[in-house]
Amino acid sequence: MEPKYTIHTSLSEEEFIRFNRYLIHQNKRSMTIIIVSTLLVLAFAIDHFIRGVNLPIAVGLLVGMLIAVWNITLGADRKAKKYYRSYIAPQMAEQTLTFFEDHLEQTTPTGNGNIPYAQLHKIYRTKTNIYLMRWPQVGTILPLASCPEGLVDYIMQIKQQHSL
Repeated sequence: MEPKYTIHTSLSEEEFIRFNRYLIHQNKRSMTIIIVSTLLVLAFAIDHFIRGVNLPIAVGLLVGMLIAVWNITLGADRKAKKYYRSYIAPQMAEQTLTFFEDHLEQTTPTGNGNIPYAQLHKIYRTKTNIYLMRWPQVGTILPLASCPEGLVDYIMQIKQQHSL
């Protein structure tokens, strides 16, 4: 079977962090829970500050909220950097993606993978990338700037055909 498109990509740490942030924000349920709980804790703490009761509890809640928000934002970036440096960079930063009629082949220095389009979980398109998701938190990053002419349209057709 002849390939339709072939692309060689190099995944940078910044792209991987952007991918990680995007996936965090795609989890609407978790983001809603985080926002609502943060607002409730903030309202509780402000109420206690205004009334002057249980100040240690209010301060503790504010500190806990700041730590949680930090962990979700900057902490997630730190974890993504660590993961990229220990696993992605040495093994998968360089990859070749070959698109066929019914599947995608991914070749990295450590091995090959064959992903039928019907088994993709989701396809996301951002301003700079396309994310081909195999599972909710695992995917392939495809920079739009590296795509040959026609590939983006082909991927969007796959997304439509398979309701991704």
